[in-house]
Amino acid sequence: MSKDDFFIGWSPDAPRADRRFFLGAGLAMLAGTGGLGWTLASRQAAPGPGQWDQGAVREWRGIAAASPYGMLRTRDVSGTPQTVLLSTLGKCGVAARIGSHAGQPVVVRGSLIERGSHAMVAVVDDIDWIRPDTEAVPDEALGFPEPERLGDIVLKGEIVDSKCWFGAMRPSEGKVHKACAALCIRGGLPPVLLARDGANRHALLLLTRDGLAHGEDLLPLVADPVEVSGSAYRRGEQLFLDVPVSRIRRLRA
Repeated sequence: MSKDDFFIGWSPDAPRADRRFFLGAGLAMLAGTGGLGWTLASRQAAPGPGQWDQGAVREWRGIAAASPYGMLRTRDVSGTPQTVLLSTLGKCGVAARIGSHAGQPVVVRGSLIERGSHAMVAVVDDIDWIRPDTEAVPDEALGFPEPERLGDIVLKGEIVDSKCWFGAMRPSEGKVHKACAALCIRGGLPPVLLARDGANRHALLLLTRDGLAHGEDLLPLVADPVEVSGSAYRRGEQLFLDVPVSRIRRLRA
């Protein structure tokens, strides 16, 4: 009988057959774990190209608006007139804090959240986050464009919060982000419809109700597949969809 036929616990060497088995099993487990990880990662949706450098605080000049959401009409992002949304560093909007600055030239301090052509400035927590721009030069192009009605449309997609989707959070959509999106929209951050077609192309539309901000009755529909029937309109480069909650229908996932 070979001395390798039995395993002896106090022996300094494991039997040769056992060594071959455990070596093969270990290598197989490593390869299988790596392959499973790669497969799962490759099936995940891309988090998107949004970015937010919270340390890059600077001043932004333009015309402020409080309705339907906190916004700034500025040239400081792209060089051409652009409407930039405003938020706090946390999960709150700033519309209620703009006050008498609405419609006036202002200086806003904050950091830029940017995804493609979409931009938002997260303002600092200081009391002087916004102040009158006493050095403003008249610029007619910085006036907020009048709404241009595009017609009634039906779209399918998902309601997300603009701040996270622009780049404050990854992932910024789907069930995993539902609680965060609901908190952001409850706090006054602008809700947007991320509409998709059959080719997975998307469009982003700010949601309003009778031209004003949506309330908390929108929250149960956030981060679920929905079909929305509303009136689309454009203000400059921004697309809006005016729709009551009663015309938003949840779809089966």
